[in-house]
Amino acid sequence: MNFEKKLSELEKIIERLEDGECTLEESIELFEKGIKITGECKTTLETAQKKIIELAEIEDEDK
Repeated sequence: MNFEKKLSELEKIIERLEDGECTLEESIELFEKGIKITGECKTTLETAQKKIIELAEIEDEDK
C-alpha cells in the first residue's frame, strides 16, 4: 500500500472510531491498526526527508 492509500485508510479508521458505533473490541483492533499505519507513514516520511536532504547536499556541492 502506498503512502496516500495508507493515509486514506488511517482517515477511515479515525472516522469509525469517532462515530462511536464500534464495540470495545473493534475499537481496540482499529486503534492497533491505526498505530501500525501511523508508524509505517512515519517511516516513509523519514526516508523521504533523508533523501531530500541528500539531494539538497548534492545540489549544494555542485554549485
